[in-house]
Amino acid sequence: MPRPHDPFFKAIFSDVGHAKDLLRGVLPAAVLDSLDLDHLEPEPASFVSDSLDESFSDLIFTCPLQGNQAVVAILLEHKTWQPKHIHLQIFRYMVSIWEADQAENRALRPVIPILVHQGPAPWKLAGFHESFPMLPDSLRAFIPDIRLVFEDLAVVDDQSIGSDFQDPVVRAALALMKHIFSAENTLAVARSLTPDLGTGLDDDQAVRTLRILLEYILDAGVPEVRDHLFQSLHPNLKGQAMTLGDLLRQEGRVEGEIKGKAEGLREAKIQDARKLREHGISWEIITDVTGLRPEDLEAPQET
Repeated sequence: MPRPHDPFFKAIFSDVGHAKDLLRGVLPAAVLDSLDLDHLEPEPASFVSDSLDESFSDLIFTCPLQGNQAVVAILLEHKTWQPKHIHLQIFRYMVSIWEADQAENRALRPVIPILVHQGPAPWKLAGFHESFPMLPDSLRAFIPDIRLVFEDLAVVDDQSIGSDFQDPVVRAALALMKHIFSAENTLAVARSLTPDLGTGLDDDQAVRTLRILLEYILDAGVPEVRDHLFQSLHPNLKGQAMTLGDLLRQEGRVEGEIKGKAEGLREAKIQDARKLREHGISWEIITDVTGLRPEDLEAPQET
């Protein structure tokens, strides 16, 4: 089954301006005071293997500290499900960043991990120490304290999205991510979209961003959304000569392209999962890496 949530998250927040607004809304004030977000830059390096790169949704940014030459790495990770040991995946990312620092002969950078969760149910994220029940106090010093900033959209209310984030594109994206599992709420978000998104975007930027938002609704929203989306759009959007009507009328073409890409990606993930199983890797790790479960390898493929 196609999973369009991660590509949407990447499409929105790989934009540095959108990433800055997200960080300002989720990071603690004391951390923000230490960062020079005006000089936030995307990190081009990938810290996962090429064969499994598309299984992850990490975005890496670098940011200097205020009044200091030191640079921090900001790991932005997104999940729509709840892996059992997310701290291990976060820790692997962090170690990969430090190993890259060492290989490039530069000072190790502090890493600020941020986890954004979207899903129909809240995630009760426990601390890493809780993965070791009945641990005597004498051994606690040997368990690393893996801390992360956690933003659970399942429990964030709409008022907070409106007040904590200033960029209308970020607000719309987070609102869609929060409500995408409900037809009624998704359509309510669609009705709030305006031709310019309330920003200083030029026409081409506005068109591209609206297409990203609307294609996400079409591909990820529950089936009832498709029949009512066009009627729910802002009146000015319907009359715009910017192919939004074409996008909806040609939904079959767009959906077919997305489905084709998703099916190809899924088949690659299945092959990766089978190879990992042949090497004796546990399903817990395979699911953490690929998002697949045992039944995914057994179920017939959609045509």
